[in-house]
Amino acid sequence: MLQDQFISRLLLIVVFGVAYIYTMMKMASCNSVETSPQKHIILKILGGINVLLGVSSLAMGIFWLTQVQYPEQTIDFSYSVNQIVRTSDKYVMWGYPTSEQNRAIMGITNIFSSLALAAYCFYYKKSDRKWWQKILRFFYGLLMYAFYCSATNFHYFDATELVAPGLFCFMSGYTLMNSKKGKVLLTDKQEITDIHKMEDEESETCSKKEEEIRFMPLKNVLDVDKTNEESEVQPTDKPTEMNHPVTEQNKEDEVSSNSRVKAVIYCRHCGRKVDYDSSIYCKYCGKEL
Repeated sequence: MLQDQFISRLLLIVVFGVAYIYTMMKMASCNSVETSPQKHIILKILGGINVLLGVSSLAMGIFWLTQVQYPEQTIDFSYSVNQIVRTSDKYVMWGYPTSEQNRAIMGITNIFSSLALAAYCFYYKKSDRKWWQKILRFFYGLLMYAFYCSATNFHYFDATELVAPGLFCFMSGYTLMNSKKGKVLLTDKQEITDIHKMEDEESETCSKKEEEIRFMPLKNVLDVDKTNEESEVQPTDKPTEMNHPVTEQNKEDEVSSNSRVKAVIYCRHCGRKVDYDSSIYCKYCGKEL
């Protein structure tokens, strides 16, 4: 492959690889029945192994990229056992890779395939599928892996070469659509579960209160009822009870002061008028008022 053809194919590998990783993440949690996160120790270990394989593939890919040499002319059709034979009027648009280029392509492809499997292991959630559905899901993922590895193998850009990338895009889109539907169903199921949980808690609290009242002594029950009645009546009656003593006291003070004023206006001994009310003895005769 020429330099621009080789770089273009590497970019396609990266694009399809990112889509493959994202699809496997969504596929791992599709139709999940886990309301709380659970530990999947074996899958976590397998995910760690795939991450290590991805790192080793990255090292191998970088090594073979440094060893790549680009030919001066496009490498034409080469016969092999699995080669599709085309007519003579078809010409090669992207040449075939050299051995170093082919190893570099395989190394970079293995990076994304390993990370996609690791993402599936890390994001896996238990589903309610039956055993035969799980087997079909396994073969579904295996086909996605095969189509991803062949998705960028372009040379003639005819219908035969577009089958693998087309099927990969179709399976990826189908998985993403199912994951969205499963997420909506899981959200609705979680809301229904929360509603039932709240109803159960309310019924438990009500039953506890009824049991406490049932086994409470009769005197305490009457006291509770009396306290509730007084708390309901007290805010309306209290102000009137407080106002009556105040008004009666004011009236008594006024009457006593008026009677006192009238009693000391004239002296009872000499009959003369007293000029001020606070006197105890008359200033004219000196006798007690």
